[in-house]
Amino acid sequence: MLLVPVGDHILVPLITVPGSEVVGLPKGRIERGETAVEAAVREMHEETGLTGMALEPLGTISYRFWAHAEKSRVNKSVDFFLMLYHAGSRARYRPDEVEDVHLVPLADAEAELTHDGEKAIIRAARRRVRDLSAGGFLAVPDPLARDRLIAAAV
Repeated sequence: MLLVPVGDHILVPLITVPGSEVVGLPKGRIERGETAVEAAVREMHEETGLTGMALEPLGTISYRFWAHAEKSRVNKSVDFFLMLYHAGSRARYRPDEVEDVHLVPLADAEAELTHDGEKAIIRAARRRVRDLSAGGFLAVPDPLARDRLIAAAV
């Protein structure tokens, strides 16, 4: 889950799944040789056009869905990570993967999401952002100074 600090606000990119009205967090499959973190960063870029740095895990959700391509039910587990925006534009998302990308305030993201598991991830992110902001980590207004803080923390 990517956090995009804009002034005093923190925005979260949400996607609309093609052919449905499902609104969710960006996610995808881990490719051969990738770690879960690398997959999260790659999928975020492919589905939203945005890049970020993974700071820490937020949680895992598991679910089943019907995969049209495989013509069967698929069990899926997704690891979510707290990421901090680095670069990119939502205008560069891949339309073959998502129908739409919109940025919403972190405080409003839970109400926008379709699935309960992803709502729980947003709640975990809000708690973690509160902790990081209290320590001054996300409250730094200068993006370059914030990048230096991130580099020192990683």
